[in-house]
Amino acid sequence: MSIDLKAKPFYLSDEQIAWVEETLQGMSLNDRIGQLFLPLALGTAEDFMELCDRIGLKPCGILFRKDSVANYRAKTMALQEHFPIPLLIAADVERGASDILEEGMNYGHNMGLAATKDPEVAYRAGRYCAQECTAAGVHWDFGPVSDLDLNPFNPVTNVRTFGSDLETVIAFARSMARGLRDGGLAVTAKHFPGDGVDGRDQHFLSSVNSMSMEEWDATYGKIYQALIDDGVESIMEGHIQLPSYAKYYAPGTPGEDILPASLNAEMNRHLVREKLGFNGVLITDASSMCGFTEVLPRRIAVPTCIENGADVFLFMRNLEEDFEFMKQGVADGILSEKRLEEAVTRILALKAKLRLPEKKAAGTLIPAEDSEAMRAFRSEEKIRFEKEVADRSITLVKDTQHLLPLDPAKQHRLMVVALGDKPSYHLPRGGYVKEFAEALQAQGFAVTVYDESPEMQFDLARSRISDLKAKYDVIVYFGNICTNGADSSARITWPGVRVTMPALIRELPYLMVSVDNPYLLMDAPRIPTYINAYTATPTIIETLAEKLAGKSPFKGVSPINAFTTLFPNTDK
Repeated sequence: MSIDLKAKPFYLSDEQIAWVEETLQGMSLNDRIGQLFLPLALGTAEDFMELCDRIGLKPCGILFRKDSVANYRAKTMALQEHFPIPLLIAADVERGASDILEEGMNYGHNMGLAATKDPEVAYRAGRYCAQECTAAGVHWDFGPVSDLDLNPFNPVTNVRTFGSDLETVIAFARSMARGLRDGGLAVTAKHFPGDGVDGRDQHFLSSVNSMSMEEWDATYGKIYQALIDDGVESIMEGHIQLPSYAKYYAPGTPGEDILPASLNAEMNRHLVREKLGFNGVLITDASSMCGFTEVLPRRIAVPTCIENGADVFLFMRNLEEDFEFMKQGVADGILSEKRLEEAVTRILALKAKLRLPEKKAAGTLIPAEDSEAMRAFRSEEKIRFEKEVADRSITLVKDTQHLLPLDPAKQHRLMVVALGDKPSYHLPRGGYVKEFAEALQAQGFAVTVYDESPEMQFDLARSRISDLKAKYDVIVYFGNICTNGADSSARITWPGVRVTMPALIRELPYLMVSVDNPYLLMDAPRIPTYINAYTATPTIIETLAEKLAGKSPFKGVSPINAFTTLFPNTDK
């Protein structure tokens, strides 16, 4: 398949094309195979370099987990000095640079941005994020999430998306991609062919986008076409099947033999490259996910994903073993040298577009300590932006009992019950209920946080209703429910073995706020007052308390149907 390096999304000059071609020709077969790999490094830079040297691997890039700016910069400097071909330093940032940098900003989940109804907010979020990431030496963001959140039971799309409305997702994804690119990062649309239809998580199985070809063209196809037309540099392939197109391109394929996009030759060659006209880099989603590993034996799957269209192999189960699998796949003819050359050409072209060779030669792959990029951290402008997003996004979904605003003089005594609020994969620390209680106290309320003591269990489950009313004016649920990385749903578990259920909803006021999963009404549809705040951050929690107390109005507009279609009689 021909690659036009002068065309979208690379736009390379003759000099840059010459670097790509000369570099490719100067690489051994082993070096070319190494360029397919983008590992996750969990240890130190020195540990990673030692491992690569021992096994003879020269990867295309690397991704580190969260660290301080100083440590991140030191790691990227060491790696860039160690490897002769500049590395693509990648990051998986979806809520701001705080996802990878301790000092970075956190503007909140994509759904919160969409609740502002202003795509320009997404542009600013992307640009600010990119400015901070590039200060640490990052070049490539695995975002924005471009999925539609069509299934409230899906635990992984959820608030990571811009919602369920097609035009909203297109507008916000395009705007954020533009901001990320203007800030200096290459951009990735994910998760092709589209997550959010299936109610299951591709981390645990090869999930299914069950849309017909016509439905897909009218939804996900439009999203990807818009981003491709805008020049998106890469697309992340999910471990997600699209049976309608798979069967169209390969008639007669039994359902059990349909491969997910990360391994599907027809999807990559015909749908992505030919129909959508994508000329950029295809990268698998994490190859350690069960959606990838359950489909084929790993020794076959590793080289097959590249032969069938992917250019970059993301993360590993065991780096040394996977490198051996890829090399053996070339030796056995599973991965052809032609496909290998195509993949490495695109990888080098992305590096050339980002001007990494020139920056490496000039010693500027990492901005200087006194650079404008370094001075941008925690600037007043960014602090104001975080507050603006919080103010414009928090959404009052319903208040049928006309409870709000709360008045400390009339509803002084609040019992706050935490739902979830435990450490999770995307939210490494829990315990945000403490900050919520303190924010309410700052507004003049007396707050008691439910702690599962026998006394509190008795109050809620067995005390006289008149005694409970004399003790508390409002029962407030603080929902912070997201997947922990090992579960397959994000649903309410009532503390105290059902003691805290809203059983007395007809006796005294109940209020629920959610700072993550926006669908908690699914498990408590008769809660009369419900608010979505989309992300747990100190700024959002402080702003939420201010709005509860009537210090500012609710401005957000829900990007999804928070009621779901299961409970039409409680929609208002």
